[in-house]
Amino acid sequence: MSNHNIQKIGIIISYLIHPMVISFVTFLYLIYYSNILIEDKNLIFILCFTFSTISPIATFYFLKKNNLISDLDASKKEERLLPMAFGALFFLLGFVALRMLNAELLIQGIMFCGMINVILAWLITNYWKISIHAITLSSSITVFWIFGYQNILIIILILFILIISRLLAKAHDLNQIMAGILLGIISTFTCYTILFLQQ
Repeated sequence: MSNHNIQKIGIIISYLIHPMVISFVTFLYLIYYSNILIEDKNLIFILCFTFSTISPIATFYFLKKNNLISDLDASKKEERLLPMAFGALFFLLGFVALRMLNAELLIQGIMFCGMINVILAWLITNYWKISIHAITLSSSITVFWIFGYQNILIIILILFILIISRLLAKAHDLNQIMAGILLGIISTFTCYTILFLQQ
């Protein structure tokens, strides 16, 4: 198999575990299939889906159409700053909307942690291309861990797939991926447990 085909495999897998896909799956599962008691699940899911997935996707397409980014993955470090700024804004708006609807605090926490993680990633990206895929996936894994989904083998397998796919896609080096994993875990666990589990 040629290097080009190997890289394409990495890119395909990367799209399957894209941050927007991970956000969608996380909210979908926790809202509909977890033990969290939510009064209006459909409304809360639509709100979360809109701010964590639909709005960022629309922004990426808008930026690409106006040549503000070279591809939909914003592969160049400098091109990531603007869509990430919009991403942080969308998570903030989503969090405010959840607060106004008095949504379950644990769901609010996921949106808030998403905002904090994007802000931290934005700050780091000014100097270094940290893996946003790794931050998002490890953040979601941390949330599921907090909710009691603690199968170590599955977690290791998912993270291994993440690492291999990003390396094959030549999107990051190992240090950038590992840094993203650590940031996602530490930031999410700290924010979530201190601000949303102690209330």
